[in-house]
Amino acid sequence: MEINKLILRCIKQDRNSQKEFYMLTSDRLMNVSRRYTNSVEDAKDVLQNAYVKIFINLKNCDLKNGNIDGWLSRIVVNEALQLYRKKKKDNNRDILYQKGLEEMSAPEIIARLNAEDILKLMKRLPEGYRMIFNMSVVEGFSHKEISEQLGIGESTSRSQLSRAKELLRDIINDQKKAELC
Repeated sequence: MEINKLILRCIKQDRNSQKEFYMLTSDRLMNVSRRYTNSVEDAKDVLQNAYVKIFINLKNCDLKNGNIDGWLSRIVVNEALQLYRKKKKDNNRDILYQKGLEEMSAPEIIARLNAEDILKLMKRLPEGYRMIFNMSVVEGFSHKEISEQLGIGESTSRSQLSRAKELLRDIINDQKKAELC
């Protein structure tokens, strides 16, 4: 497979191959990074740090049995989580709060949204909610994995996901009301 040959050249520190690998993967990984960060600048920082780790650890990637896309995404997610933890610690505030439990609604609006619209809606969530929503719904992390990564309880992860869904539902319903006016 061509990607495996490219990766092998990257492992040998071939700068042209690393550039080609970056060009091949950066758009998708930037989208992952943007889902986890508050700003484009933070997303770029996360992506840059992720690529440093990617190129350092590429030799450890199992090309025969592994899923390179999943491996790359995990590195980006872990970098975003490190930034989140650092900012949370630096700001010394708990942002994981809001309303109670309810299911998402307004499926007709959701069906009309494109990826960029969904990203904009998610950006309106408090950072902690967005982090947990991304990890659970988008990346498929279990609540146990989320709790370990963020240093919170599994029940906190579950309740924050429920609250994120409720807040997204409220945002979507508000958008629906605005469209009717």
